[in-house]
Amino acid sequence: MIRLRFATPTVALLALVGGCHDHESTVPATSPCTDSQQVSLPSCETAGGDPFSDEACVAFDDAIRANRVTVSDARSATISAPAEGAAVPRATPYTFRWSVPVARAPQRRPMTVRDELARWLTWLPEAEAHCEPFAGRAYELRFTVGSNVVYRRQQSATSWTPSTAEWNYLVGAFGTGSVTLTIYTASFANSAISAGAGPFTPMAARRFTVAP
Repeated sequence: MIRLRFATPTVALLALVGGCHDHESTVPATSPCTDSQQVSLPSCETAGGDPFSDEACVAFDDAIRANRVTVSDARSATISAPAEGAAVPRATPYTFRWSVPVARAPQRRPMTVRDELARWLTWLPEAEAHCEPFAGRAYELRFTVGSNVVYRRQQSATSWTPSTAEWNYLVGAFGTGSVTLTIYTASFANSAISAGAGPFTPMAARRFTVAP
């Protein structure tokens, strides 16, 4: 569905002069962020749901894969569940929980003219099937068995309960051995990681098992 939004004459004129485009997805088709088997994302279109966006996922994924990660316990999330070495119940989906870093908040990137145009421009079509630009703190939960990454989850909330289907997959992938959970965190503005805002990860990952 195509919908129009109203804009002020000044903004509309700037758009014509500057060649501003409508807010369409810029997520490459080859990105892991387009494949739920590689990266699990929340539904940003659900009312009251998690606003984390697919474009923010691309920035997050690129930064982690390029090893632009800083190891810092003070600026990383702290896992509260599961505890180190815990055996989590197998029967029902387990809720993973963590807390936000307590170190100083990073400075937000200043708004640009392009950002303002994206917010207010209306006479151009707006793509429906796309998340709004994300601003705030986000996390990636990365589950590893041995040297294999078996699941990745990105979101902005500080807890995650897998669906029944996800949990069944995870239990099968985890097996009976030790599972390593690493949480990365970064702060975003307009779906981009802010300067000096991550990603951060703690020195030690969390290890747990699934009870027989």
